[in-house]
Amino acid sequence: MTQDAETGLTRWDRRYLGLAAHIREWSKDPRGRVGAVLVAPELNRIVATGFNGFPSRVEDDVDRLSDKPTKLDMMVHAEQSALLFAGREARGCTLYVVGKPVCNHCAVLSIQSGVRRVVAAAPRNGTKSEWDRRGHISARLFVEAGLRFDAVPGDLLATLMPGEAGAAATLDPTPTPAG
Repeated sequence: MTQDAETGLTRWDRRYLGLAAHIREWSKDPRGRVGAVLVAPELNRIVATGFNGFPSRVEDDVDRLSDKPTKLDMMVHAEQSALLFAGREARGCTLYVVGKPVCNHCAVLSIQSGVRRVVAAAPRNGTKSEWDRRGHISARLFVEAGLRFDAVPGDLLATLMPGEAGAAATLDPTPTPAG
């Protein structure tokens, strides 16, 4: 596959990111929709997809979705959903994520599941966003575990998420808790 010299992403990478962007629209979260696609690279076969939402059989109640602490306690992340559906088939796969940087919990699950590559937005530097803080922890985990991480360029994110100004608009501005 031919890689773009500037981004290192292939045509198939862009297609799977486009699919993750489409799948993120299925989320009912009013603040941060995230989509994930898990692909077996040998055959370019989609193994599983996921979007952030409440667990199966749990009502997507508007009050719960509007109450941030409750929502965060109950939400299944897109990456978690895709990994759960994939099971053992996640081993050796590439995980494509659109909507937020990969959090530390999803990074741990990705590593433990045997994912070999992640393609997602990189966390921003110099913000007080909790998602950026978690994204930086993920980056360190990926390096230590030998997992390849390819950052999606901001201009591509802007194309995938029109009207959201790329990754910056989807990141929760919630400051990192003091302590």
